[in-house]
Amino acid sequence: MSDERRGSPRVSASLAGELETPEGKSSIAISRDVAAGGLLVFARSRLASGTRVKLTVVYQHEQLKLEGSVLRCDELEPGASTLWRTSVAIAVDEGDPVLARLYAALAAAGSEET
Repeated sequence: MSDERRGSPRVSASLAGELETPEGKSSIAISRDVAAGGLLVFARSRLASGTRVKLTVVYQHEQLKLEGSVLRCDELEPGASTLWRTSVAIAVDEGDPVLARLYAALAAAGSEET
């Protein structure tokens, strides 16, 4: 049985970004991968499952704004990073055209490299 949690393939992508909570707290982040339903990002903040977030990522010099909810937030192993504290799985709101465009572009770019 697979441990796969996503419904679509992941595309590796290191995109600089920023997470913002409803309280207005923001934190730098960087994506690890993107799927059709959301992203996995490394962040400095700890966020509870279900927390609504706004995520801004930079792709090809364009700021892309996404909104969604935290699915899970896992502490990184000690020594795994000197900058990042957590990995945060974010489910982007269903039908978000920005995520669909980003995922399609990354998937196409990845298939061109192989």
